[in-house]
Amino acid sequence: MGNLNGKEMMLKLKLLLHILISLIGFISVLLHIIYSPAPLISTTKFTIHSNLIVSITFLFSSLVILSRKDEIPLLDFLKNCSIIYMSINILTYHFLLASGGEYSGIRIITNYTLHYMIPILVFINFIVFEIKKKYSYKFIFYWMFYPLLYTVVSMLRGLFDGFYPYFFLNPNGEIPVGVGSYSNVALFTIAFFFALIILGYLLITLNKILLYINNKNNPSSKHDLSKSNVV
Repeated sequence: MGNLNGKEMMLKLKLLLHILISLIGFISVLLHIIYSPAPLISTTKFTIHSNLIVSITFLFSSLVILSRKDEIPLLDFLKNCSIIYMSINILTYHFLLASGGEYSGIRIITNYTLHYMIPILVFINFIVFEIKKKYSYKFIFYWMFYPLLYTVVSMLRGLFDGFYPYFFLNPNGEIPVGVGSYSNVALFTIAFFFALIILGYLLITLNKILLYINNKNNPSSKHDLSKSNVV
């Protein structure tokens, strides 16, 4: 009975965190765009796109929890994407973009929630609530699909209208406007995708480590968890 109550409590806490992530995500994205001096430009940012992916993912995950149904593979895939994309958000913003401009008013808050708070909450959810699984390393390249698509579309758009959502994708001008050449863009892009590969590798490795620790501490759960392994 105590174990059952414990599982119910964890499920309720998981649901609460999922709803919180989804609400903060949707509200922050909306306010960040509305109060932007250039709303259309804001909609082109990877930060906005990735936080929308996270918000939608955790909204549907909340509905699955409420319905007491098993989580579909697509949700599991999107949750892993969320971890990687949010890691890219916090790292890219903190080390490359934070000094590039000042925010005012409500956007000071939404900038913090989109770049720091939501990534941290997504990682906490992964550590505390998500079932750990064994993934094949080929999943790294599946998780990279959207960032690759975003980069290609952004570069193609820039060729036609001269607009690039980030300075490191702009071959024209010098830092902080652009990086001066297509070769420099290529170097930034290679570094970006190398970081994605590293993050994917770390996520898979962390899953394996936490799964091993869980199985070692709870031998009775080993059989159930093995059903969730992804090859």
